[in-house]
Amino acid sequence: MHGIISLGWFYWDPSREIFRLPIVDRPLGWYGACFVLGFILGYFIILPIFKRKLLETRNLLERDIQDWPLLVKDFKVAQNSPDPWIRSLHLKLSPEAKKQLSQLQFMQEPDSSLKATLLQTLNELKGSRSRIDLETLFPQTIIPLKQLCVSLADRITWFVTVGTLVGARLGEIFFYDWPHYREHPLDMIKIWEGGLASHGGVIGILIAIFLFHRSIKKKFPEFSILTILDCLCIPASLGAFWIRIGNFFNQEIIGTYTTVPWAVVFGHPVYGQPGIPRHPVQLYEAFSYLAIFTILYCLWRFEGKKMREGALVGIFFALTFSARFFLEFFKLPMSHMLDESFLQTGQYLSIPFVILGLILIFYSCRNRKQLQMS
Repeated sequence: MHGIISLGWFYWDPSREIFRLPIVDRPLGWYGACFVLGFILGYFIILPIFKRKLLETRNLLERDIQDWPLLVKDFKVAQNSPDPWIRSLHLKLSPEAKKQLSQLQFMQEPDSSLKATLLQTLNELKGSRSRIDLETLFPQTIIPLKQLCVSLADRITWFVTVGTLVGARLGEIFFYDWPHYREHPLDMIKIWEGGLASHGGVIGILIAIFLFHRSIKKKFPEFSILTILDCLCIPASLGAFWIRIGNFFNQEIIGTYTTVPWAVVFGHPVYGQPGIPRHPVQLYEAFSYLAIFTILYCLWRFEGKKMREGALVGIFFALTFSARFFLEFFKLPMSHMLDESFLQTGQYLSIPFVILGLILIFYSCRNRKQLQMS
């Protein structure tokens, strides 16, 4: 890796490969490593976000019960428990429910009506007990909250990973270089050669979130599409930071010529003339996304319970794509599809997302005011 100061500017010419993977003899590149690192960090960030949301759900739902026959057993033996709260579980049941319980055989699954009755009784008596208290009292009956969060995080990670890759690749193909791919259709699948467009990735993520929501909405009714997007935009902004760091290592998405003191001379830039000092626009964008991540995380951490759904993702869209629109002025043109004499393709594509963000902010503020008035 080469990184030296020359003529007052920073000369940057790292290898795009970290090392080659044994057996398959494929290179592990800096871009790929940064991409994966962004997803890994995002996974651990979204776990506490999901946990807070699930803790806001006051009542236990059917999805929270790990073993229904064991819950039946807990209700049967509750009348002899030394804990008055647990003992009241059996006392609060109606005579008909008690009769149904007594008729169930060992390890027999209760029907849907009895399940609803047991849950209703459990929630009525929950009172001051927290979710963690219930998990302690019924360790093999109620699914631990951590397990639910991990399950959700695992599932959304797969949806978002596929949505990002497919959407970003199709965005590169259709937004930036369709003439090439039309003549060389097999190159469309050569994702290892680079070529991912962030606007396409965002569209792919939105589609993935829609499909993810459909797959969980029965078990997790508290997660609307906007709620999921609010949760996801925080780790997504950190992931965007790492992706732009990967672009810097790859010497791609390079900036325009400049003589500012912090200019970078790229040794082997992609689609650019080497040896010319340029704006390190990848770093401009990376640290913009890092700042946006910090803002979103602090808003969630300190104001999240007061904010209406759609507010965080609205701020994310408005800030992220406003920054993207402004920083496009410091980038070399990249598209072979549009006339970029006035605005660049990335700026045209950013405008709808900025508008969407402003609409979501307005929508969330309006909902908050209506709730306060009611």
